[in-house]
Amino acid sequence: MKQPFCAPSEALRRVLDAAAALPRPAAETLPLDDAVGRIAAETLSARMDQPPFDRSPLDGYALHSADTAGASREAPVTLPVVMKLYAGDAPASPLPAGCAARIMTGAPLPEGADCVLMQELTDGGEDAVRLYAALKPEENVVFRGGDIAAGTVIAGAGTVLTPAHLGVLAGQGYAAVPVCKALTVGVLATGSELLAPGEAWTPGKIYDANGIQNAARLRQLGFGVRRRHCSDDPEEIAGQMKELLAECDAVITSGGVSVGQKDYLPAVLEALDADLLFAGVAQKPGSPMLAGTVGGKLVFCLSGNPFAAAATLEQYAIPALLRAAGRCEEGCLLPRTTCTLTTGFSKPSKVARYLRAKAMGGSVTIPGEGSAEAHSSGSLSAMMGCNCLVELPAGSGPVAPGEEVEVLFFVQ
Repeated sequence: MKQPFCAPSEALRRVLDAAAALPRPAAETLPLDDAVGRIAAETLSARMDQPPFDRSPLDGYALHSADTAGASREAPVTLPVVMKLYAGDAPASPLPAGCAARIMTGAPLPEGADCVLMQELTDGGEDAVRLYAALKPEENVVFRGGDIAAGTVIAGAGTVLTPAHLGVLAGQGYAAVPVCKALTVGVLATGSELLAPGEAWTPGKIYDANGIQNAARLRQLGFGVRRRHCSDDPEEIAGQMKELLAECDAVITSGGVSVGQKDYLPAVLEALDADLLFAGVAQKPGSPMLAGTVGGKLVFCLSGNPFAAAATLEQYAIPALLRAAGRCEEGCLLPRTTCTLTTGFSKPSKVARYLRAKAMGGSVTIPGEGSAEAHSSGSLSAMMGCNCLVELPAGSGPVAPGEEVEVLFFVQ
């Protein structure tokens, strides 16, 4: 008997668990210049305090705070200037009491100095300086380790390395970091009606848009891609999948998953001895999607309808592939928030429904004024500019502008 379709939350849980159970990707060491967007293969921690010494945050004078007592414009305090310090200098001696050190932004404080007076509150003297304000101890000082202390975790294993991470790592003296080797995903679009972009069009044929779009999205996330398309012949599909499984770490197909006479993917997976994770999800669009493993490699079979393929790619395939690639689970999940609709949607939702949308600043807009026709799963152009999915729970009625809805942003 055919098993009931899986709930969306359960489908996601199953593919994430399957991905987490796979062997961790091998590591490689990359220079910082090449590591942005890659996944840390191990925990990266601070090697030293940053800054590594007490330093000045401004141009002025390093002082003993006790020597500034009572200073004002009406009653300035005058001190001899006994040293000058620039960023990169190392003070040659402590600062004697009753003396000042001319100091520039970023320079280390000499031993004994416990404050810095900005030059705007002085006469700017070079040999002697008149101070026009009193200071408290530790005023205008950036302390050693004030930004990050030695031993602090900068990026845990499984973290996607951003430019900010790399800047902090560079400040710690890292020249290169261990990252997970990028996975390669096979992308197979099935359908005898498909033409490769650039081929001469003939009646009854369409160009392979799904394969291009799915491959581009995977490349955007750092995956390598092997892309192909083939006819609806089950033997050809199986042969192409075997080749891609031999070359790649995972395979994603589109088309051939429903109940039509040429929807052969369920039979192909059976012939390949796939371990199914689920066969169908209780949602629109993309309900006939299949997910499983073949020889320990993840396989996702998506609908041939462009938006159905794109939605389920974002909801299930990408989170699982990112988990398999070494990301921590939190970094794989679609960020979720609540936004206010600027457009409505006119149809009720018997099962969970996901609508392509554009969210910004707490508001979310469904393309095509939210009409069901404009939101057809076969529509390709309505995806342009979208950055999220609006989630309408099973049993929902039509939604109107001004209502609050759940929004799932695409993973970055």
